[in-house]
Amino acid sequence: MSLTDSRHNDISDWQQALAEVTVMESLRLQAMCIEQDEIEGIQDFAERKDKFQIKLLSGNQQEKRETSLLIEKRYAWRGYNSVASLDQLPNRMTLNAELFGNIYATLTVNIDSPAGLSVDETYPDEVADFRRRGKRICEFGKFAVEPSVRSKRLLATLFHMLYLYAYRVQGCTDILIEINPRHRFFYQRYLEFRKIATERSCERVGAPALLMHISCEYVRDRLAELAGRWRELPDEKSIYKYGFPREQEDSLILRLIQEGTVPDAEDAIEADHASMVY
Repeated sequence: MSLTDSRHNDISDWQQALAEVTVMESLRLQAMCIEQDEIEGIQDFAERKDKFQIKLLSGNQQEKRETSLLIEKRYAWRGYNSVASLDQLPNRMTLNAELFGNIYATLTVNIDSPAGLSVDETYPDEVADFRRRGKRICEFGKFAVEPSVRSKRLLATLFHMLYLYAYRVQGCTDILIEINPRHRFFYQRYLEFRKIATERSCERVGAPALLMHISCEYVRDRLAELAGRWRELPDEKSIYKYGFPREQEDSLILRLIQEGTVPDAEDAIEADHASMVY
């Protein structure tokens, strides 16, 4: 994983890509979005030396359609109700992992705004408690990955970049995720989220839900301890070891400030609340 400095990229890729993840460095994710033991194409992917390019979702309509299609396809495959198309609103930032113009993974962060968050629907009291305590919260959601891609490094890159935007650009203090309970082990073990409420039913997708939390300060401290040390810590389970070293964060933050969005637009009031990390 590195900041985008590869000479094989043309200038248009350089202007848009924020980071790269080598395909051949993929490692299998267990019990998250991938629920089959063997899927055609995985071995071919694991042997490639091409790089996924991490990019902000642009206003390009085709790109938005492809991102929404990936989310809808992965939700439908797991038997969830259909979700609304991906909207670009001032309180949201979406990152995609692209390879040769195709989108293979996507993750969105919603910053709390007058519109509220998707987790307000299922866990209103718990979310309200964060606000009462003066916390600035955000939620990570609409996570989808093509089944041929199983990469801890790719997830670490997407998570780290959205964390930087939420924490260091927007001043968020806490991150919430609403997941299917069967994925709880992954988020506990590899990202170190903790459960903060009992299992409930999520009407948006017609499936059980579990609310989990991690503080931005905790993520900061774990990245300071582990980021960039994946070679020397082969037995470390946390994927924070695949994060960017501290010296690379500042240049990423500048790009996110330049290209990102800022919450507070009144249009966010009418936002759909279909985000969920299933």
